[in-house]
Amino acid sequence: MNTSHLPYGAAEIVAIRSTGKRPADMVLVSMIGPLRETNPVVIAQPSRSYDWRFVVALPVLIVATTDTPNLAGIVKAVDSAEPDYLSVWFADRQDGINIQIDGYRPQTKSGRRMGAVQRATFAGLGSTESAGDCLSQIAGQVKRQAMENADRFDAALVDMATVGFRRIFGKAWRAAA
Repeated sequence: MNTSHLPYGAAEIVAIRSTGKRPADMVLVSMIGPLRETNPVVIAQPSRSYDWRFVVALPVLIVATTDTPNLAGIVKAVDSAEPDYLSVWFADRQDGINIQIDGYRPQTKSGRRMGAVQRATFAGLGSTESAGDCLSQIAGQVKRQAMENADRFDAALVDMATVGFRRIFGKAWRAAA
């Protein structure tokens, strides 16, 4: 594999894979620059084309913003390398979509929105705000959406969902508007 066609940080993953090993954690592909994370981070420029074969059968999360140029083309290129898991996290919205999860591909054109648990797990990723502030932001978004849809469901289901959200978000759920 020609390392000149790899994004920054990918050569280390290629070297590990050449010995028959793989990264222990999800590979973060950052389209927004360096990330302060313990996961392997690969930094890519949206304007460049890369060889993505190093992500074959690996879990991959693309970290971008809603205005990242050519994001659909980037996702398609990474997806063609057949990662085991592929999602996109929008750091500016603290929200994301799943493209493929353990071989399952949601049957919609744009993927499936991340659920509350996934969003809480990624809270703060790619943001300049603290993880706690981002968790509060996500809790508020989820709470607003849940309240908008509450009238469509039986009261018992709404109560059960509220209990689940409290468990996921803790204090952030109670503080959310």
